[in-house]
Amino acid sequence: MHFKPVKTAVIGCGMISDTYLDNLKNKFSIIELVGCSDIVAEKSKKQAEKYEIKQMTNEEILSSDEIELVVNLTYASAHYEVNKQILEAGKHCYSEKMMCLTMEQADELNRIRKEKGVIFAVAPDTFLGASQQTARYIVDRGLIGEPISAVVNLSRGYHMIKTTEEDAYRKYSVMCEGGGIPYDMGGYYLHELFNICGPVESVCGYAFTRNAQREYLNPRNEKFNEIFTVTTPNTICASMKFRNNMVCSFNLSSEYTAYSEQFEIRGSEGILYLGDPNEFNGKIYIQKGTEKTEFPISHPYSSSSRGIGAADIAWAIRTKRPPRLSFEMGYHALQVINAVCECTADKKVKTFDTFFERPKPISSEYYCGGSEERNLFLY
Repeated sequence: MHFKPVKTAVIGCGMISDTYLDNLKNKFSIIELVGCSDIVAEKSKKQAEKYEIKQMTNEEILSSDEIELVVNLTYASAHYEVNKQILEAGKHCYSEKMMCLTMEQADELNRIRKEKGVIFAVAPDTFLGASQQTARYIVDRGLIGEPISAVVNLSRGYHMIKTTEEDAYRKYSVMCEGGGIPYDMGGYYLHELFNICGPVESVCGYAFTRNAQREYLNPRNEKFNEIFTVTTPNTICASMKFRNNMVCSFNLSSEYTAYSEQFEIRGSEGILYLGDPNEFNGKIYIQKGTEKTEFPISHPYSSSSRGIGAADIAWAIRTKRPPRLSFEMGYHALQVINAVCECTADKKVKTFDTFFERPKPISSEYYCGGSEERNLFLY
């Protein structure tokens, strides 16, 4: 049976667009990539030529009768405006994280997507990858018993170290509203935890901006030694209780010069050591007693597969089934991070009534090459 590919366009041609455009163009048969746009015309022109697609404006994409799905890769501060335009145009939308800045904006986007009857999902989609699906398989099969607690510790360094050219390519969105590490990296951990354990019931904690006034550090930047103001939290320390009764210690900061990562789920019969949720092929380990053993990857999509979420939406459109990336998951990720910021101010525990079904797992049937896309077709 032949399924007609879903004509798709990308808005936003910054650093992450190369991976998306390559995969949407070459990796998924259900996607027909037709065009791209950017507020900086030179960027969209370069990517359109590179991937042999049409350079378009936002207006051309949104007014096209053929384009069904739009992937929003703009900066976090622009997500709300662009997502709203996509939804109002009656297009299915896949947005980079987070969907917007405030819950009021998220509620408005929810209203529009329901009114228009379209799919609206939010990155990250890495939890559909091999490593993360293997982790879920382990927990679902009871190989570590009942999940009791989870630990997330991430230390990174977001500093003003880029040259003028590098700064123009990516800019410092991770220093700006909606782009700090709780929002930038928090979504990866939360979506994987949501996929394995479901929604969060309550949260408390602290989020703050350390060293808000800082200098450009690279003499090769035209703004060298000038002062820059960080307008986003860059450190978060939170405690979460999930509806399945698992608790989680959640700590992220971009204020270090040394990189360190810890991601564990501790169960009644063992400990699961998860891979980097920002990647698709991280190694998985199980510890029983004192013995720690690597667990073989049991699922497909171990190579870089950003855009798999958009492909899953396309399969959902054609087969008329729910997408694995639900609006509610993206909404809940924003809700949890924003709630921790509110806790910092009022020192109160925040509770949620948000609920979503855990996404259907990817089949563990393993095929080589393009045949692994069958695992997205299966549901």
